[in-house]
Amino acid sequence: KVFRPDALYTEKPNRTVNKAWMDLFPYQGGFFKHPEIAPHRSTFATFHQLHCLDGLRHAYWTLYGMAMEGSKIYEKDLPHHASPSHVGHCIDLLRQALMCQPDLAVEVQNDELGGVTGFGTEHTCINWGDLVTWTSHWESYEEYAEEPEDKEPDMGTHDY
Repeated sequence: KVFRPDALYTEKPNRTVNKAWMDLFPYQGGFFKHPEIAPHRSTFATFHQLHCLDGLRHAYWTLYGMAMEGSKIYEKDLPHHASPSHVGHCIDLLRQALMCQPDLAVEVQNDELGGVTGFGTEHTCINWGDLVTWTSHWESYEEYAEEPEDKEPDMGTHDY
């Protein structure tokens, strides 16, 4: 998959943007039970990481709005997603995740910029839709769902 800019995911929180973010997750948020790989309520780390990235987006826009209004910012008045402890947790989690499963796509320097944009480069990706579908199937965790034909999501090389 070639990455292309999509400003929708960077915009200030509103109904449309928040729905786009929610649509990246399985139907009930991604917590599931599976008799073999997750006998206790669990989630794939990628859904937690995506939740953190969305939390950082919310924190950015909250703090940006306060700064633009000239508001004095007191830590005790910050919503949880913008608190130093939550932002710090998310930054460290995403740092470790990126180091654990690094994307080794080679990005060619743009000589005009003197760096890279991250867009226009071919990446090897899993099929995100398959992962969300598989997880959504197992989200009914009161009892184990019926085993689907394919026991595991297709983690091969696909577009998402």
